[in-house]
Amino acid sequence: MFALAKVFVEQYELFAFNEPYKNELEIIKVWHTMPAAKLRRFKELTEFVLQDLDEPTNVASRAKHSRSLREQGNQVYKTKSKKSGNDLTECLLSASRLYTQAILEAENAYEELCLGFANRAMALQDFGYYEQAYDDCECALEFGYPKNMQHKLIMRQAYCAWKLGDAQKLGEHVACLEQLELNASFTQQLEQLQQELQLLQSNPQAEEVKEAKLDEVKRNNTEISTDAGGRGRYMIASQRIKEGEIVFTEQAECFVPTQGRLICQQCAASLLCAPIPCTRCHQRVVYCSRRCRQLHATIHGYECEAYRRDLLLPIGPFHLALRLVLTYMPQWLPQLRNGGSTAAELWQTLISIASAEHHWPTAPQHTQSLCMMHHLDKADASKLIYCVLSANQLQVYLYKCTNFYDQLLASTAASAEDWHLLLAALIARTNNQLLNNAHVGDAILPRDLGFNEFVLLRPQLWRAPFRLRLGCLHKFDRTTLVKSLNLPYYGLCNHACEPSLRSWYDGRSVSSYAARNIEPGEEIFNCYTLNYKMSSFAKRKEQLEQTFNFQCSCSKCVRAEPDQDYFAFHRYRCQHCEQIFVPAQLAELSWWQEPEPPQICCTVCQAPQDFSWHEEFLVLCACCDKPNARHEAYKVLDYLRNWLLDYHSLRQCLAKKLILACLTAKAAGHPFEDTEFGHLGRIMEYVLAGTEAQIGSNAVEYIPIMGCLFDLIAWGKYKCSKQRLAKMRAKLDYLAGETRRIFVNYYNDFIEPHCK
Repeated sequence: MFALAKVFVEQYELFAFNEPYKNELEIIKVWHTMPAAKLRRFKELTEFVLQDLDEPTNVASRAKHSRSLREQGNQVYKTKSKKSGNDLTECLLSASRLYTQAILEAENAYEELCLGFANRAMALQDFGYYEQAYDDCECALEFGYPKNMQHKLIMRQAYCAWKLGDAQKLGEHVACLEQLELNASFTQQLEQLQQELQLLQSNPQAEEVKEAKLDEVKRNNTEISTDAGGRGRYMIASQRIKEGEIVFTEQAECFVPTQGRLICQQCAASLLCAPIPCTRCHQRVVYCSRRCRQLHATIHGYECEAYRRDLLLPIGPFHLALRLVLTYMPQWLPQLRNGGSTAAELWQTLISIASAEHHWPTAPQHTQSLCMMHHLDKADASKLIYCVLSANQLQVYLYKCTNFYDQLLASTAASAEDWHLLLAALIARTNNQLLNNAHVGDAILPRDLGFNEFVLLRPQLWRAPFRLRLGCLHKFDRTTLVKSLNLPYYGLCNHACEPSLRSWYDGRSVSSYAARNIEPGEEIFNCYTLNYKMSSFAKRKEQLEQTFNFQCSCSKCVRAEPDQDYFAFHRYRCQHCEQIFVPAQLAELSWWQEPEPPQICCTVCQAPQDFSWHEEFLVLCACCDKPNARHEAYKVLDYLRNWLLDYHSLRQCLAKKLILACLTAKAAGHPFEDTEFGHLGRIMEYVLAGTEAQIGSNAVEYIPIMGCLFDLIAWGKYKCSKQRLAKMRAKLDYLAGETRRIFVNYYNDFIEPHCK
């Protein structure tokens, strides 16, 4: 990252751009017309980055480390015969974690790689991850598992196919095993599998009903209008949509993980139990299955070297722009084939597609993406130049390190030099479109999940696949941004600080629900920043101007007191005159987040407020393994309701800290009195009510605290009415499929019994 930043600084000094903005292609042309000496140095620096970031693999060292991890996994796995219940679960998952680390470490040390997959398959099968164990056997065979032992893997695959109810695969593996000479033990296993195959074939499973197409919902509830006055396209309701009803759904054809997170690069699954890595990417790319790896093979073939060089993380948001171009170029090339032979002619062809009016609900996503709005013409010179430098770096990478140019040169009459210009301009344009239109998707994950750690393999959490142990749901306590997606239809929603939508992400898909009743013909708004109850008018204004280059004129921003709803969550009662006030300076509203908090004074009597209790409360939270500390913390939080009024942001923040600290202590085995659970239940109810008041009860932030309350109910330490439980259960249907499965299983296993 340092090398790239240093190169960009020197290139910035070489690249003089003082002309008015016309389009991205004209900007790119400027550095191609630099004086020869400057241009030569500019190109040297670009290629230096690619050379400097190259990370050669020491295969022998990787193999040694991988072997050590696998052998540690073997030692753990061998103890399984002496264990049962939770101890057996911990043994199998601990071994699987070590085998996973061995697989990630092996990279292209194929001998170790295939052994790692084979051993992990064994542990995963024993735990019940049959689909993943089957895939691991396939991977072991793919990477050269010894031929004289392959019958073991085929037997394992047959067993997994039986458990999955897949008669076709079971039949194939049984037929293969019947051709082999097997010892008595394997022959006995084969005979049992033959019997199970007959049972499966005599009781065929009904075919699953295919899911409805996402576009159907999109067409039914929304339509697109265009404002001749300059607003461009925007979305309106085509019929009345009730609060909580789905407005539209959209599936992203392009997304990238954020901040180097290890999620599946094809389907965006964030909860993996058997990650399958690219063997060359230095543990930077994983998939949830072999199928996902195969589906993503073409795109990853172009990105692999960039990942190996760690070019994509420092390039930041340009990664999504690169992937969009890689994904959609095959769809654009037929339109470019007769679009001319120069960069200018091909550029004009693309712009003409972007300028044409299309029926948005049915236009393909690659066309919608070309049509997305951007505001590069409003950017200052430094942003323009940084955009050009990044786009140029990626274009040179594609030319020097991949075969991406083969399809370009074979499909058009344009030269490589013309494509240098066009690709850099297209990446720059796409990046700026995405800055205004891309969306960031979240997932509910444990707070302390480290890099290269996969939550489904945490030994102390699980008692069966996707089934948590009693009292462990609170571990899923954090909503984390995990992916950036190109959703051009969603991007048509204009901004308002009080949005019409509440959106939930599931893999590559987004489902948007009505945050309130929406009438026919009413415009549908998204919120590009924090909503009007969670941020000040000044902060929202600054963010919108800096990132999106416009000023908001929604109903919450144009009123006489645009911060009145925000201030409602920052109301104090003065400790001296007991009058209610809001701090005078916006910077004082979140003073507890500052390294050196300012002094807060009452705006009525000017008396400074004493917040010495704040540090004391944090110390109490850190000592929640001690009963006295917990009881004192309950008292402090109860006392604060006199001074931090209603759903004060600080009081909610402190309540969350206390809840998680107490549940962590409880999960660690520290004893709690029954009266304490009553305190915790009331605190959780307070936070849930505050979250609903500030964001809404159908917001993803509501779920982790609800999960904490579920733990209390599961322990039998807190009671809710059947109606309340039913309402909370309904909220789980909004969750992503993988997370919903875990939460619903927990509800069915531990909460449902308390409904009787």
